[in-house]
Amino acid sequence: MPGSEMGGFTRILHSGSPDNLMDEIPTVVVDPLPAGLDRGYIVLNRPWAFVQWLEKATIEEDYILMAEPDHIFVTPLPNLAHGGYPAAFPFFYIKPDENEKLLRKFFPEEMGPVTNIDPIGNSPVIIKKDLLEKIAPTWMNVSLKMKDDPETDKAFGWVLEMYAYAVASALHGVQHILRKDFMLQPPWDLEIGKGS
Repeated sequence: MPGSEMGGFTRILHSGSPDNLMDEIPTVVVDPLPAGLDRGYIVLNRPWAFVQWLEKATIEEDYILMAEPDHIFVTPLPNLAHGGYPAAFPFFYIKPDENEKLLRKFFPEEMGPVTNIDPIGNSPVIIKKDLLEKIAPTWMNVSLKMKDDPETDKAFGWVLEMYAYAVASALHGVQHILRKDFMLQPPWDLEIGKGS
């Protein structure tokens, strides 16, 4: 759209085979993790998908917006990142300071305080392509290690891969600009269907 700093959209499909939406949006098909490695946690395929995409795609843009399919953009999105500082949405339920014991398994003390780990996931994030190329393999490896650790897997549950992205970024010394205005997040305790 006029006034947007965005380039084109690309869907990364980690099923390993084309689907019926290939003609709707430009899509890059990548392989899923080897059978059984995700242990039923399909999101574990996401970091591996980004590693493959960054290796095989020709990306003309300098910055990448990582967004999930349920993110809806209603106005042109400006580039909220600044050079080596990506922009990310801070999630109230990602709490590195309250999970220090677990996070120290993946973020050693010599890397600094756990507050160096941003309270974010990988989406929505706007990041320089070269930074993402460095972070993505670490994100994949940390995700797999967290899933392999029963205590961490149980504690983080469905947000495990979000913590893994945050830890991987911190391991590379990358701090994000936290933008609460990046997106709207309805309250989780909203009760639908009640009232007159």
